[in-house]
Amino acid sequence: MLELILLLLSFTISTVASIVGLGGGVFFVPLLVLGFGVETQKAVSTSLLAMSFTTVSATLAYAKQGKINYKVGVLLDLLDVPGAMIGVYLANIVSSRTLAFLFGVFLLVISIQLFRKTRNLEEAPMATKTSMDRLTAKMVCLALFASLTSGVVAGMLGAGGGTVDETIMILGMGMPVKVAAATSVFGMALTNTAAVILHFQAGNIVTLNHAIPIVIGGLCGSQLGPRLSKKLNEEALRKILAAVFILIALRMILIQLT
Repeated sequence: MLELILLLLSFTISTVASIVGLGGGVFFVPLLVLGFGVETQKAVSTSLLAMSFTTVSATLAYAKQGKINYKVGVLLDLLDVPGAMIGVYLANIVSSRTLAFLFGVFLLVISIQLFRKTRNLEEAPMATKTSMDRLTAKMVCLALFASLTSGVVAGMLGAGGGTVDETIMILGMGMPVKVAAATSVFGMALTNTAAVILHFQAGNIVTLNHAIPIVIGGLCGSQLGPRLSKKLNEEALRKILAAVFILIALRMILIQLT
């Protein structure tokens, strides 16, 4: 029964996360810790393992659709490690609860911006392979800024870096949500896979009775998500992304209040 519940929850989380271009770790970890009593370290390792499979799976699905901006995706990974080091340093200076609260407020503001944005994002200019391969100086600077900032956020809070990447790509670069989501999962596929390897090398183990159903559900959800994304228009996707941001923001804010 436990395995079935985990499989269904993982399927739901991965489906929604892959639609909007997030990994789902911000939901997987508290689900395992609070809902199933898993130790935090094991929950993080299990979550990373699941996200590694789901992001690779979603990347393959989006690659078939031709939606990934590979150059931006690679740039989004370049400064993650230095950013994470800065984030860990800041976490030792400022209370993690305070940082989580401030990040939650930031996400609420971004969510409002996404909801209030009335004009549809132009998808055609970014949807062709030629235009996606063309990088401007502004896009490079914004991608590197997003990479550093998402690393800082991940280092401070342990999750949430993908929300920064999405925000910069959509509001800063003017990317359609579909392209931003596909590029985001591609970038996360690279970093999550590397993180899983490092966790195993460090001796951090996963609990197979939790990991197996989560991975199976995640693989199924990460294939369904891109298919649903293809059928949704930009307006609907932007609102779904804003709703997910609100859920993440509320979780971050509740950390401060509990």
